[in-house]
Amino acid sequence: MERRMTVPPPIQQEFDFSIVSAKLTIEAMRDSGYKSTDHALAELIDNSVEAGADLVEIIAVETPADPHQSYARAHVSQIAVVDNGEGMDRTTLRRALKFGDGTRMDRRKQGIGRFGVGLPQSSISQCKRVDIWTWQNGADNAYHCYLDLDEIKNSGQRDVPEPSVIPVPDRWREIAANTTEPTGTLVLWSNLDRVRWSGGAKTLDRTADLCGRVYRKFLTEGEDQILINLMLASDESGRLKVKHERNCLPNDPLYLISPSSTPEPFRHRPMFELFNERTWTILIGDIEGKIHVRCTLARPDAINEAKSSISWPKSYPNPGSAPWGKHANRNKGVSIVRARRELELSLAWVNNYEPEERWWSVEVEFDPILDEIFGVVNNKQHAHFFVSGAGLDLDEIRDPGETNGALRERLSGTSDPRTHLIDVWAWIDNQIRRMRKEREKIRKGARTHRHPQTDEEIEDVATKIINEQTERGETGATDRAPKTSSEEKIQQIVDSAKQVKVGEQTAREWAEQIVRSGRRVLLKSVALGHRDAFFEINSVNDVIEVWLNDQHPVHEHLIEVLSTEVDNQMAEELVRRLQKAAFTLRLLLVAWARDEDKAPSGMKDTLQDVRMDWGREARKFLSVIES
Repeated sequence: MERRMTVPPPIQQEFDFSIVSAKLTIEAMRDSGYKSTDHALAELIDNSVEAGADLVEIIAVETPADPHQSYARAHVSQIAVVDNGEGMDRTTLRRALKFGDGTRMDRRKQGIGRFGVGLPQSSISQCKRVDIWTWQNGADNAYHCYLDLDEIKNSGQRDVPEPSVIPVPDRWREIAANTTEPTGTLVLWSNLDRVRWSGGAKTLDRTADLCGRVYRKFLTEGEDQILINLMLASDESGRLKVKHERNCLPNDPLYLISPSSTPEPFRHRPMFELFNERTWTILIGDIEGKIHVRCTLARPDAINEAKSSISWPKSYPNPGSAPWGKHANRNKGVSIVRARRELELSLAWVNNYEPEERWWSVEVEFDPILDEIFGVVNNKQHAHFFVSGAGLDLDEIRDPGETNGALRERLSGTSDPRTHLIDVWAWIDNQIRRMRKEREKIRKGARTHRHPQTDEEIEDVATKIINEQTERGETGATDRAPKTSSEEKIQQIVDSAKQVKVGEQTAREWAEQIVRSGRRVLLKSVALGHRDAFFEINSVNDVIEVWLNDQHPVHEHLIEVLSTEVDNQMAEELVRRLQKAAFTLRLLLVAWARDEDKAPSGMKDTLQDVRMDWGREARKFLSVIES
C-alpha cells in the first residue's frame, strides 16, 4: 500500500503592510523639533486666530507640592488653550486631530496654516494626551475628542475616535471666560512629560513675552486684533483658583509699536525709528508673492544720554544696563515674519560678541506662497534657506569672471531659490553695515563702562603698559630685539605660531594684524595638548606671545566661563564683574609674561619651572571641579 505524505499548509501569519507604522510615526512626530513649550503653544494660538477668535486664554494648572516629600515642588500638570473662535463641527474636529489633514492649507489665501499637522504635532511634542471640546451652540453642546498616546501604543489604534457630545467640564467653565461664549474651542494637554515649564509666574511672564513678539501684529488695532490672556491656576481639590494673570502686550523687535511691552520710558513711545524699507515682488506661477523688509535704528533718546530728551536714572551707567537696553538685547536679530506671524528671530546676521548689536533691527515679512523659496519647516519655527544667506559672499557662487547680472541670469533658468533672494540678502547686509556706522555716530560721546573683552582689546591695553614701562627704562628682551622689516617680522611670528600647531592662514592673519597695529603682545587660545602649563610664553622680535592652552582645565573652568556672554536675566552688576574678572585675569597672564621677559637670564629657567609647577598644582585643584 502506497503511503502518501501530506504537507501541512503554510501558517498564515498576519502582517501589517501599511507604508507607515502608526506607532513609530507617532513616536517620530514627538521629536518634531519645537524649540520650547511656548513655541508649541503658538501652534494652538494659530488655530484660534484662523478661527476668528478675538480672545485666547492660556491656562497653566499648577499642582501643589506633596507636603510629605521634603524636596517636592509644585509643578504644571495641565495646560489649556481656550478661544472664542467659530468652533468646529463633528467632522472638522475629527480631521483636526489627524496629521496632514488641515482645513486651512491653501497658501494663496494668506493663512497661517502650513502642513495641517499643527494641533496634533505640537500637542504630542509636549504631552501624551490631548483633549478637545469645541462648540458652535454653547459649551453644554460641545463635541469632545482626544488622542491618547498610551492607548495608540497598546491597542494599535489607527483612527481618530468618533467625537461625542460632552459638555465642557465645570472646572474650566469656572475659570475661562470663553466658555460662556456661544462658540469656541478648548484644547487641553495632560499627562505632560516633555513640558519645560517647571511652574511659577515667572515662566508665564516669559511665555507672554514670546507670544507678544510672535503675534505682535495681531495684538495691535485692526480687524483681526486679538487679546491673549495668560493665567496660572492652582488645583485645589479638583477646583481651579487663579494665582497669577496677565495680558500679552505687543513685543516689537523693531520698537515702532506703542504701547508695547518695552519698559518705561518707551512703553508709550517708539524706542527706534525707521531707517529704510523696501519691497520685492516675486511671481510664482500666476500668483504674486511679496517680500517687505524694514530696518530700524535706536533713537538718540535710548542710547546716548547726552543727546537724550529723557533723564536717565543714575543707577544705569550705560544704556545696555537700563531695563530698555536689556529688553532690546533679548530682541536683537532679524525677525522673519510669515502671514503677519513671526517664525523666528534669527541671530545669523548678529555679531554676538558686540553688545551694541541690540540697537538695530530688521524685519523680513513675506507671503505664504513663498514658503518653498524661504525654506519654511513644517512646525513654522524656521525659514532655513533664507537664514542660510546671512552674510552671503557672491564670490562663492559666481563662476570665474561672471558678473552679478550674469549670475542672476544663470540662476533664473533653474529652480534655485537664490534667484529670488540674492538681491534681498545683499540689501539687508548693506543696511546693517550702514546702521552700525550710523549707530556709532549717535553713540559717540556716550558714557560707557565696558571693560575690554576681546583678545585684541587686551593686546592693545597690554601694549600700552609695556610701552610706558619701556619709556621709564624698564626693558626686557623684546625691547632690545633688532629692527627688521615688516615682512620679516610677520614671517617670524608666522613661524612661531606654526610651532604651536596654528594653521598657516590663521597665523599670517594674526601676524599681519600685530604688525599693522603696532602691538607688542599676541594673546591667543590654542591647543597645546596635555601639557601641565595652562599657558606658554615666547618672544618673537619685539612681540611677547602668550598662548593660552585650551586643553588645560583652567581654560575650560575659568577663561571660557568668564569670557562667555552672560545670561541676559542676570543682574547687570554681576555681568560687569564677570567681564572685569575676565579682563583682569588675562592681563595678569601678560604681566607674568612681561616679568619673565624682563628677568635676568639666570632667572628665566627658574621662572619657567615655577610656571610649570603652578600648572601642575592647578590641575590637581581643578580635578575637584571635573569630578
